[in-house]
Amino acid sequence: MRPRAKRLMPLAALVSSAVLLSGCSVLEDWGVLPAVESVVEDIATPEEAAAPAAGEEGLAPEDTGFVIPTCDELFSTGQTGAMIEQERVNMGDTSEGDYGYGTTNPELVGLLKNVRTDLRISCTWYLPASESVSVTSLAVVNPDEASAVSAALASLGAAQQETGGGVLWSIDSTTSDESSDYIATEAHFLASVPCPSSLAETSCTAWVSTNYAFGQAETLTLDAAKNLEVFAG
Repeated sequence: MRPRAKRLMPLAALVSSAVLLSGCSVLEDWGVLPAVESVVEDIATPEEAAAPAAGEEGLAPEDTGFVIPTCDELFSTGQTGAMIEQERVNMGDTSEGDYGYGTTNPELVGLLKNVRTDLRISCTWYLPASESVSVTSLAVVNPDEASAVSAALASLGAAQQETGGGVLWSIDSTTSDESSDYIATEAHFLASVPCPSSLAETSCTAWVSTNYAFGQAETLTLDAAKNLEVFAG
């Protein structure tokens, strides 16, 4: 055997002995093998490989149908500004219990209450230190419910007018059972809208109604309907 081979044999024997006694860690320390941890880190687990990209988690499908707004979005900027200038206060959604709806008629209140809470909203504005209060309700109803609303309004003797692709119903004055001095007007507008994707219906109607104590309900009903593009034109 040549002298160079003889010199390498002790080193080879030393390496073999080290591997037998200590495993691969010695070779890792000497830089002969990469550390096990670094190899493992470079291999993506199936869960990591399948993880969604940033921003993809929690994305809900966009509702392509009619969407119920918040009370801050119900009226046009101009109408909202006018009420603020009058120092009226926005109470937000008041559709709880038997009051706080855009009508005082028990039958119509019952129809509004039966609508799913995510498909209706009732927004109240009031003038402090007075009895001047307005409540505007918006609900998405099915054809049977829309027919029931129209029948109830007809039985109340409400004036009917076809306009803006729908029907406007107006009641010149409603008198409270508590006081004959408490007079309010009421206006309802019904028109077809695209059904929300969460509603298993093929035909839907938006019902906008306002009850306004010592004020003109029709102004608020039509403003909301136009602002939400329920009123055509």
